[in-house]
Amino acid sequence: MNDILVLDNVCAYYDELEIIQNLSLQFDKGIISIVGRNGMGKTTLMKSIMGLVKTTGSIKFKGTEISNLPPYQRAKLGIGYVPQGKRNFPSLTTEEHLTFCEKKAPPGTPEKNIWTIDRVYQVFPRLYERRNLSGTSLSGGEQQMLAIARALMIQPQLIIMDEPSEGLAPTILDVLVDFFEMISTQSDTCILLVEQNLGFCQRITDRTNVIETGKIPYSGSLKELRANTQLSQKLLGVG
Repeated sequence: MNDILVLDNVCAYYDELEIIQNLSLQFDKGIISIVGRNGMGKTTLMKSIMGLVKTTGSIKFKGTEISNLPPYQRAKLGIGYVPQGKRNFPSLTTEEHLTFCEKKAPPGTPEKNIWTIDRVYQVFPRLYERRNLSGTSLSGGEQQMLAIARALMIQPQLIIMDEPSEGLAPTILDVLVDFFEMISTQSDTCILLVEQNLGFCQRITDRTNVIETGKIPYSGSLKELRANTQLSQKLLGVG
């Protein structure tokens, strides 16, 4: 099996409230998006993969069952997480964030998959310019860059991102699009992206899954979904 991530009949709970219901998902390579309306379980799905909520069912990463592992062990295996809301630390500078998260790549890792602080600065020059500033004193777009850069520093094979475009100016969205394109062409790192901004999603990848009330009723082409007015209205609330 070549899938990097496989979810099989996953249920997720907050206390006794079931949010994700017998959800199955397979993800092999590249970039794929999860889209859906508010309250449908997108963020809960991300937290399920990272072990931040109670789950049942199977979650496998590169063939290894991780559903019983704590979040830090999932990260050590190579899953980076960019949560909604950035969550940078006010007591750390930009560079201290990166240094704190920096992990050596395993022996034999191809150079294109190795991330260093210098490489992060090449991809996000604004972070270099603001390397001595507190992580929370940055603009919203810069904080999002820092949140992504933190995830890169653990040398991930998979990054899951929760609403990275939220509240960002068009110029910053262009920077993120360039980043995703670089990842697609110059790295083997895979990305699972949760988004509500369908236009932003389609600039990055056409592969998508729709989540609705904790289930996946559609998996396929985002372009075809958006062209099907009746289906996109039903699943996403947009015509």
